[in-house]
Amino acid sequence: MARPRLRSLLRLLSRSAGSTPVRQAMALVAVFAVVNLVTLGLAYVSLRNAAGQVMQANLAQLMAGFEVAASPAAAEVMVMAAADAADPAHRVFAYIAPDGRVTGNADARLSPDGVEIRPMPEGRPLGRDGYMPLIRRMAGGVLIIGESLTPIRELGRTFLGLLALGLGPTVLVSLGLGAMLAARARARVERIERALARLSEGALETRIAAESGRADDLARIGARINRMAEAQEAATEALKQVSADIAHDLKTPLQRMTVLLHELRDGLADGSREAGLADRALAEAEGAVAVFHGLLRIAQIEGGGARLAFGPVDLNALVTGMAEIYGPDAEDSGHPLTLELSSAAATVAGDRDLLGQALANLVENALRHTPRGTAITLRTRAGDGRAVLEVADRGPGIPEGERERVLRRLYRLERSRTTPGHGLGLSLVAATARLHGAELALLDNAPGLTVRIAFPAG
Repeated sequence: MARPRLRSLLRLLSRSAGSTPVRQAMALVAVFAVVNLVTLGLAYVSLRNAAGQVMQANLAQLMAGFEVAASPAAAEVMVMAAADAADPAHRVFAYIAPDGRVTGNADARLSPDGVEIRPMPEGRPLGRDGYMPLIRRMAGGVLIIGESLTPIRELGRTFLGLLALGLGPTVLVSLGLGAMLAARARARVERIERALARLSEGALETRIAAESGRADDLARIGARINRMAEAQEAATEALKQVSADIAHDLKTPLQRMTVLLHELRDGLADGSREAGLADRALAEAEGAVAVFHGLLRIAQIEGGGARLAFGPVDLNALVTGMAEIYGPDAEDSGHPLTLELSSAAATVAGDRDLLGQALANLVENALRHTPRGTAITLRTRAGDGRAVLEVADRGPGIPEGERERVLRRLYRLERSRTTPGHGLGLSLVAATARLHGAELALLDNAPGLTVRIAFPAG
């Protein structure tokens, strides 16, 4: 059971590794673990040194008892007496006589590195952890007393056990609690991020759901974002309403002025200076009427009233009909108009008139801004329950840094200011896409521009 829980904890931590709360929780756990490791390490070193000092003192005391031996024979007798009473697994006594004979409960050999202690033939076994030796010359030979290092080794194993039983579960419990708390915080942060992403995309009606009983920093941030979104939505709606009111109020006078200019023009002789001025005034008036008509149309679309006219729209049929309408104009301007229709049904729920107007705007933009002789492709695709409509050309395209700006009302590229148009075509396309819940993308056609409208599934 422990391993599956550990794997679940690790999966949770890996999924949340990029979250600031998770990183903070793991950092705190790491600090806690390091502090405990250092504390236990210092305690172990201190106790080990103390134990070593005690062992050295014991060895010195034992060695002092053999200093009364005046001859090798006396030393051998004293060593044998002490060796018989001692367990070589804990303490060894070995006397190397002047003739090389070894007396005691262990065999000892001096070496350049110190002393090598081995068991006596048919003697009792030695300790497995080694010895702390004390070597001293006396009575013409060498006396070696060794204290087993097992207590120090046991001390180390005890501290390792404390580390495993104390620090390990504590770290795991801390990680588990930290991961759960951080996962909750991460979920709340992700909700805020999703709301901010939708707000940045223009969905100003988005709000962060209030959490009852919470008054922490994330709750306060969510409330402030909601207040900001409400103020921004109100300001945007007011601006849209003002724009719509101005367009509505000025549209009728402009239309009347256009009618009067037509009447004035009809009364002037062709070719006269006055007739030329009247023609220019008519063109400007009709352009202004078109701008106000476009602004009103966008305001109507953004108002959402067009949703009432939604019904099934066959994109293949829509594109085919548009190609028939613009085919003669495309042929006259030297733009081959090609169709690439989806073999599967490409039907969406929408307003056929609005989608037709958006498609017409895209075709007119392509005809207006692409060189003569370059092809324009109308394309539909369907798959995974989604339908896609594309218009691709081989013109100069739109720089990547300008693609967001050209969707604004009345915005025009610098090179397009000398061509007919009023900068509302792509704005109407963007409003239509938003109304239908579709994703509008301006893509590089290398060379040229591809405008893609990807409708939602279902």
